[in-house]
Amino acid sequence: MRSTSVIRFYSAMVLTALILGEFSIAVPMGFNQSTSKTPKIVIVGAGIAGVGAAGKLLKQGFNDIQIIEALSQPGGRIRGSLFGKSVVDEGAQYIHGASMKNPIYRLAKEHGLLQQAYNRSGAKWSVFTNTQKQLDPDFYEEMENLATFLWRAAHLQSQEKGYTQAKSLGHVYLEEIKELIRNWTDDSPNLRSQKLGSLNMIMKDQCVSFSSQDLNDVSLQEINEYGFIEGGDLNYPRLFLKLISNLVEVIPRENLLLEKPVKQIQWNGSFESEDGSLYPVRVVCEDGDYILADHVIVTVSLGYLKEEAEAFFHPNLTEEKLHAIEHMGFGTTNKIYLEYEVPFWENAEHWIGLLWEDETPFSGLEPNLAEWWRRFYSLEVLHPAERYGHILLGWSSGREAEFMETLSEEELASNITRILRQFTGKPVPWPKNVFVTKWFSNPYTRGSYSFISINSTGDMIDTLAEPLPQEGGDGHLSKMLQVLFAGEATHRSYHSTTHGALVSGWREVDRLINHYSTSEEQHLQTKEVI
Repeated sequence: MRSTSVIRFYSAMVLTALILGEFSIAVPMGFNQSTSKTPKIVIVGAGIAGVGAAGKLLKQGFNDIQIIEALSQPGGRIRGSLFGKSVVDEGAQYIHGASMKNPIYRLAKEHGLLQQAYNRSGAKWSVFTNTQKQLDPDFYEEMENLATFLWRAAHLQSQEKGYTQAKSLGHVYLEEIKELIRNWTDDSPNLRSQKLGSLNMIMKDQCVSFSSQDLNDVSLQEINEYGFIEGGDLNYPRLFLKLISNLVEVIPRENLLLEKPVKQIQWNGSFESEDGSLYPVRVVCEDGDYILADHVIVTVSLGYLKEEAEAFFHPNLTEEKLHAIEHMGFGTTNKIYLEYEVPFWENAEHWIGLLWEDETPFSGLEPNLAEWWRRFYSLEVLHPAERYGHILLGWSSGREAEFMETLSEEELASNITRILRQFTGKPVPWPKNVFVTKWFSNPYTRGSYSFISINSTGDMIDTLAEPLPQEGGDGHLSKMLQVLFAGEATHRSYHSTTHGALVSGWREVDRLINHYSTSEEQHLQTKEVI
């Protein structure tokens, strides 16, 4: 993954309540320095969950913290690369729910990051078929309305009570489409193929939203569990890069270790430090260094856990956690950026749709690496050209997205140029530069974001978020919360989002605050009895 110079790594600024917003809770600092040592907290991963948690810990008076990050810069799945005239987003790009109910939106507004919106009034879009037909905008709008109808039907089924057999989103869609087709009796074969091709094109878009191969992989429970926030999707240039920069500014340089991959988290132990203090957790790094801690907040991606969970923790995770990690959905969504010397599209055009008339929702979206380019359903024009240059952005998910990472720029440019010429009928030039994100081959992400798969449930997300050791045993609070879990895949309502990741980090900080508040209360009660 390419690095970028736009992120300002560190600064000795004082943390303000601005960062915490309404999620801050007014409780005691959480520990009594006169009766116990300051708890030592290690955060594994400097994504938005990790740096968000660190900022809140510092605000609440937990000063003995250490963030450990495997990569050379903070941000996790928030990354940017210089491309064309500007920096483009490799990962997180949209605020999903642009309103004050969204903590990302609130922080962006408070930090003055919502000042560069591009006016999309008069935006134009075109949809071409592989037989060089250009669809009427009204026709495609009708197809989008049909897709909305399918979504509502799926939502209604997701709220049904009593059904025992697991259903997929794709299953519901296909059943509803079969009903629709019965009313298409007067349609010509060409019109019917365009309708089905349009619905299949929209399903590819939804697979990108879920980071899935096929909607048959996505549980119907996904719709009912996911918490939509009003305000729609908002895209501001480099907003997340700037936000990460602001969140990192308040973390002292010595509290953030970069290029320090963790090899193993050893918990439920009794590890002695040089001064004789005992700690229940030892974080062992790949280079042989280790850090002792009272608590570790693990913010690594679900994709990484799927690959490394059994070796990453000692003792191993509970069977329930391993089962959840194995069965929860986690897929790959990649972007491709193409830069042109001169545009072949109109100035007002914002995206170019690609509809295959020989594809239908019933043909499915099984992996087709030999024709990986079929996975593209549209190319977005980045505006304004004065800021970006002449750039198109395409999205792909599933195995095809993973396969794209292995291809050379020449292979990518050649095939996409051929497809664009086939669809538009224009002498489309070769792009002068091509850039593909590589989230699957990144060993610390192994994909993009999570979803509730047909083999999982929302309960499994809660299981993953449960701290270790679990309550029970001897009941001593001093042994609790050794390993805590944060990250987008641990938030039941906001999984797959940056605001879910951020709130999950804050959630674990609240858990620690409540833990030490309880510990202090018990200490005071013991003194009163004595």
